Amino acid sequence: GAPVASAVAETTTGQTYAISWSSISGASGYELQQASDSSFTNPLTMQVAGLSQPFTKTVSEGTAFFYRVRALSACGATGPYSTALRVAVVPVPDPNATTININVPLGSTTPVTWQIFVPGVAGGTTTFIATVDKPWLSVTPVSGVVPPTGMLLTMAIDPSTLTDGTWTGTLIVVYGSTTVARSVATNGNTPPFVVPVSVSLVSPVTPVALNTPAASAVIIPAVGHLAGLSSTWRSDVRLANTSALLQKYRVTFNSGDGNAAELKSTSVSVDAGATTALDDVVRKWFGTGSLGESSNGALIIEPLDGDGKVSPVPSTTTAVSSRTYNASSNGTLGQFIPALPFASFITKSANSFLSLQQLAQTSTFRSNLGLLEASGKSASVLVSVFNDLGVKLADLPLTLRGGEQRQLNAFLSDRGLTLPNARIQVGVTDGEGRVTTYASVVDNNTGDPFLVFGVPVGGAGATRFVVPGVADLQGGSASWRTDVRLFNGGTIPQNATLTFFPTGDPAHSVSKSASINPGEVKALDAVLQSLFGLSNTGGALHVTTPSAAPLVVTARTYDQRPGGTVGQFVPAVAPSDSVGFGGRSLQILQTEESARFRTNVGIAEMSGQSAVVEIEVHLPDSKITPVVRVPLAANEFRQLPILGSLNLGALYNTRIAVRVVEGDGRVTAYGSVIDRETGDPTYIPAQ
Repeated sequence: GAPVASAVAETTTGQTYAISWSSISGASGYELQQASDSSFTNPLTMQVAGLSQPFTKTVSEGTAFFYRVRALSACGATGPYSTALRVAVVPVPDPNATTININVPLGSTTPVTWQIFVPGVAGGTTTFIATVDKPWLSVTPVSGVVPPTGMLLTMAIDPSTLTDGTWTGTLIVVYGSTTVARSVATNGNTPPFVVPVSVSLVSPVTPVALNTPAASAVIIPAVGHLAGLSSTWRSDVRLANTSALLQKYRVTFNSGDGNAAELKSTSVSVDAGATTALDDVVRKWFGTGSLGESSNGALIIEPLDGDGKVSPVPSTTTAVSSRTYNASSNGTLGQFIPALPFASFITKSANSFLSLQQLAQTSTFRSNLGLLEASGKSASVLVSVFNDLGVKLADLPLTLRGGEQRQLNAFLSDRGLTLPNARIQVGVTDGEGRVTTYASVVDNNTGDPFLVFGVPVGGAGATRFVVPGVADLQGGSASWRTDVRLFNGGTIPQNATLTFFPTGDPAHSVSKSASINPGEVKALDAVLQSLFGLSNTGGALHVTTPSAAPLVVTARTYDQRPGGTVGQFVPAVAPSDSVGFGGRSLQILQTEESARFRTNVGIAEMSGQSAVVEIEVHLPDSKITPVVRVPLAANEFRQLPILGSLNLGALYNTRIAVRVVEGDGRVTAYGSVIDRETGDPTYIPAQ
């Protein structure tokens, strides 16, 4: 038999990594080969008595090393080779790099040292003080003088005390100052030089077969590392364990081509109450992108039991989220992508459809469609396009191979359709596969995307849908507004009341009526002005019906700029998704307050009764959990800069928990994470 081999997919020069493999019965030893290409031309061959072999490589440019192993017997026979592994060894960061994320194998005690360029101050030589905010990060010298042309400092990371995942700290260089506050200080003239620095402790990756995920699995349908001419698309994942015990997970990357016999899998341990960051997960954990290549696919996350086997029971104490974004020297433009329960993927059924709305194909927007089969079995799918009145304009039948992810860029344009308000419906017509769908709507001028995920059509519905965070706000160069879409997935017209509750002032609400025909998607662009005649205000929008209605309510809140838009997709929340006194806590992942991002937290009461909300801020490297209490009147909405108000300096990978501690009200919540360079917000719904 062939051994099953594993190794980290990427590491930094000078780090020691191991090639490990499973035991083969009857083997007297093993033959391990190392080569510089996947064909194993002129390999270095060695015999190993045990089940692992360490390597340490020193490189000045990214280099790939390939490994395979086979069993030997005492009689001289050999078994088949294992699936080949690739380990990418990369150099330390360039001194001028502004994004620093260093990989080391989990368990490493070898420090990583590199130099970083610190710019000077125009006009002459000045003093500086350099500090870091994490114990595993250091800088030398810590003070001195810097010439106008700048200078090099030496930085070092000690990974010996760190566990799985990405850890981020900050280098802060203050000019002309003698003291440095914990929050970034300035001397009143020259702003400080601030650089976030990340290190990822990565686990070995093992090739695994394409199999049906467990019922406990959650799946992020789109992750990637895609290299472009002047930017790179990447995916950051957050994995939270809110239980009181350590939890292990199997994390599997499926490249989605539908032909792969094997996927890549690793394991991640998350401490009790902790959140593990997996930044640039496709590159850092699975090795694609280290040497300029690209890949995208799906990420499958499954909880493991105490014996290391996949648990069949869905976890109620696990929360997962992701953000896929375009990273450039001028900041990021990105979109939230949810982790979906495997059980929510649709199968062949007469009444099983997923609907996507708020799509467009115009001179200013284009829509890309994504489809994923997750069970490993093929499925025939029908994709149908409708206009805002519910008239079908096109059908596209296609077949997905088992495990295939299909990305159909400019989907509407390729069908010759120009639509400012389109809806797409997806159903499985044949086969045993399980499918989900999503769309990415991209502003052609700014390149800013927002993700729309498929929701089931029909069903019993609800009597209330709440869109927190609608706005019509003018300030400085910003012009925020909200576009709303109401889809009637039923067979009869639905009469709805739309009520706007201003921020912090729910007593002065305004209501309007609307009727939505079967199959119609009613568009309410710039809703506060067009429907309510309001401006320079924000709050929450409640959509109510006399009886349960199969409505789908969505919104997009965005900054309308002369050169295009940057914004966020905001799905409405039904009462079943809210929490009340004695219920669970809502979890908001992926929040940050740093030189890169700032975070607002929105909370809204949605049942018409008052409540007191407790907001807990869980920090990744602190035993202290700040708590803020916020009273909410009936139907009140508030948006708060929770992390910034704590004055704790840079906060990375924070988890915010929201729960009701008093009152009969029911609450929903979200986070809005805003890139400080581009101003692009990413909406993170609570879960």
